[in-house]
Amino acid sequence: MIRTFAFLLFSFTLGFAQVLGDPLKLTQHIFNVTTVERVNVILSSKQSKQLTQEAKQKLHTKIYRIYLAKDATKVVGYGVLISKKVRTKTAVSLYLIDSKKNIKAIEIVAFNEPIEYLPRKKWLEVFDDKNLKDTLKLNQDIPTVTGATLSSRAITDGSRLALALVGMAGY
Repeated sequence: MIRTFAFLLFSFTLGFAQVLGDPLKLTQHIFNVTTVERVNVILSSKQSKQLTQEAKQKLHTKIYRIYLAKDATKVVGYGVLISKKVRTKTAVSLYLIDSKKNIKAIEIVAFNEPIEYLPRKKWLEVFDDKNLKDTLKLNQDIPTVTGATLSSRAITDGSRLALALVGMAGY
């Protein structure tokens, strides 16, 4: 029942957004693997509180999807889907995190705001090799994007959330 709800919620979010990429294929490509396992994570109240503290933000859901990129014997990376409201509509980002818990790449997989609010690929590269030890705050170690401040904030907040989620998931 809960898995069905999680799938429907994810599908509903993507159903109205401009789909820009397939999370499964992007995870396979970035980590150069053929095996990717989808895991739905449903947080308990205790886990939710812990994640709120580690990510330094209020959570809007307790349901997340993580893609585990595997080679023959172990997990080599994670793809974490995070849906965030930008202005009035949602954007779904895939945070690709290596086994050392550093961001390897960020891909926008769905975006329902006007395309001019979408940050450029070059700006997304600022997150490469960042981890939870970094500040990951706009105007501190992450520059803002003129004309896309709300998108920048959503992606930056999502990066802290994705890293904290992978850190506490224990894969």
